[in-house]
Amino acid sequence: MKIGIIARLGIPVAKNSYGYYSRLHYLANGLVDRGHEVVVLGAPGSQIKGKLVSAKIKKINWETELATYLDFFKQYGDKLDIINCQTDHMCCFFAPLVKAGVVHTIIFGGFWDEVEEALHKVKYQYFMTISQGNKKRYPYLNWQDVIYNGIDIKRFKFNEYPKDYLLFLSRVCKDKGVEDAIKLARQTKSKLIIAGRPESEDYFQRAIKPCLNKNIEYFGIADFKEKIELFRNARALIHPHLAPEGFGNSIVESQACGTPVIAYPYGSTSEVIKNKKTGFIVNNYQEMKKAVKDIDKIDRKNCRRFVEDKFTLERMIDNYEKLFKKIAKKKKAI
Repeated sequence: MKIGIIARLGIPVAKNSYGYYSRLHYLANGLVDRGHEVVVLGAPGSQIKGKLVSAKIKKINWETELATYLDFFKQYGDKLDIINCQTDHMCCFFAPLVKAGVVHTIIFGGFWDEVEEALHKVKYQYFMTISQGNKKRYPYLNWQDVIYNGIDIKRFKFNEYPKDYLLFLSRVCKDKGVEDAIKLARQTKSKLIIAGRPESEDYFQRAIKPCLNKNIEYFGIADFKEKIELFRNARALIHPHLAPEGFGNSIVESQACGTPVIAYPYGSTSEVIKNKKTGFIVNNYQEMKKAVKDIDKIDRKNCRRFVEDKFTLERMIDNYEKLFKKIAKKKKAI
């Protein structure tokens, strides 16, 4: 097949990029390895085996991204069998204009009202998403499949004997629950390492910095190697997100290293944690406090096995390949 993949344009599609961009790197390269012709629209510096259409945008915003996507559709829309828009709703405007089959990947866990209104108008187009939780949020869309993200598990080193700290690794903001993680560390007298990009400097200075001390440490933004070391040496990943997430890459990556996760039950949580086997899904803060006391009852080997069984690259690429063939066949039949 001739396959096009459109990525968001802020960060290169590369092996060591953030979860979304790393996943697309492996997806594109895996499809090339299986004999498909793959064209990827991505940021400069993207690392793929197929053809890269490098988006050279000086200032990224909605207008420049949409214009770049439109240019891709104009150039490749009638030359490809399938285009996978890994851009949520942003390419729905262009799908009816081309001969290629088009499937949109919904990644975001919660749109604002204006986007949902727009999605209702294009609900007949082909959609896929990365969790059942996401699918349930938008029942009116023409869903074609749910495909979980996969990781290159060989790069995530298992550790059966962690050090004595809890880890919060995510964007540092209120919605991700960092303030609950800090409160938890204080009340359970646990060491906590916070890693991730702050939502803003103002938020960090106001809400996080005054809480830092010898037991509550801000690591900064971890690169891939640093992230692995943080995961594998933690007693638990604390993931008290307060809003639904589309998937939860850090949850899967943590378990791949053997580290159980404690998380609130929103979005895809019940799909990426095996409750009481690879971590604890808790309904409130008080349950989270109890889970910290019980975390050493989790067999870290179970965490690794769970990821090996459910979130492999091979399974992800298999499922995308099947989906693309199905959409291309449907398009030709129309």
